[in-house]
This record gives sequence, C-alpha cells and structure tokens, in this order.
Amino acid sequence: MAENDYQTQLDQLCNRDIDELVIKPDQFMDFQKVFQSYPSRSKIEGDAKHGGEIHYHLTKGSHES
Repeated sequence: MAENDYQTQLDQLCNRDIDELVIKPDQFMDFQKVFQSYPSRSKIEGDAKHGGEIHYHLTKGSHES
C-alpha cells in the first residue's frame, strides 16, 4: 500500500470517517513511517491483536469535540 494511502486513512480516522484502521504485520513497517510523522498521532492508539494485526482508533478523549 502506498504511503499516501496510509496518510489518507489516518486522515479519515481523525475526521471520524472511519472508526478503526487495521494494519497487518506485513504492512507495519511502511505504515509506521507515515504514522511517526503524522501530526495528530497523539490522538490515535493501537491495540495489538492475536496474529500480529494492530487496530488503530482515536483515544477516548479525542471522540469529544
């Protein structure tokens, strides 16, 4: 997946267009490059799941606006 796609998905997550972003183990390194430079990353948290998937969502405080 292209880095622009990860940027777009992070934007969609922060704009509440999607509730969750699922990253598979083989996508993690490419995603991490984009995520580390994403301005609103402090509003996003990831939960590791069985099998190595990480499910990213907005932190609880970020839902209130």
